[in-house]
Amino acid sequence: MHTKDATDEKLLLGIGDEAPDFELRDEEGNLHKLSSFRGRRVMLSFFRYASCPVCLYNVDRLKQQAALLQKAEIVTLCIFRSEPTMMQRAADGTNEDTHTLSDLKGSVYKKFQVKPSLRVRSIYPYKSAIFGKYSPYVDLKMMFKDIKGKGRDEALLQLPADFLIDENGIIVDVFRSETPQDHMEFERIEAFIPKGKRCKCKQKDCISPTCRETYAQIRKDAESMTWH
Repeated sequence: MHTKDATDEKLLLGIGDEAPDFELRDEEGNLHKLSSFRGRRVMLSFFRYASCPVCLYNVDRLKQQAALLQKAEIVTLCIFRSEPTMMQRAADGTNEDTHTLSDLKGSVYKKFQVKPSLRVRSIYPYKSAIFGKYSPYVDLKMMFKDIKGKGRDEALLQLPADFLIDENGIIVDVFRSETPQDHMEFERIEAFIPKGKRCKCKQKDCISPTCRETYAQIRKDAESMTWH
């Protein structure tokens, strides 16, 4: 496995480090502690704020991933810089092993060194968020409510990140995004799933790259046999 980190990797929390423990509330106010999942693998995803259209688009993709991860007994934790009451839309449709957590002040972001960046102002896909593929996720009233208040600038400037944590609480892969819309590629997440628990559906629309590749090869072999 590999890592995509910002400038000085030696100063950043990364592969081989123990994941810092934390305790956060979900959208219903229930507390969840990272160390309580010791003995299970965890995918920890940091998003921006809960009403961010780009984040909600990526959350929908993550829900598909989470379904495969649940079959492999892997927990998915999604953290937002929002109040718990703002996270219902992001939490809708998640399974019992996926938890949407509130870190309004960014204390866990700081522990994992997931930093905001002033570059977000120049690279955030504003046009796409309003008119493009993210437009179904735009709720301006909710967005203004979510980001108003003192100290909310960091939520607007936040970049995403993903950490894969093993059963012993050790980080085994890291992705720190350089843009607001990127998250870890599923090929890396699939490698985190134990081989015996990976998806084997072999369907063309599966989120697993291996299943899609297998489907394509089966089709290719079948077409080849047809012509002989």
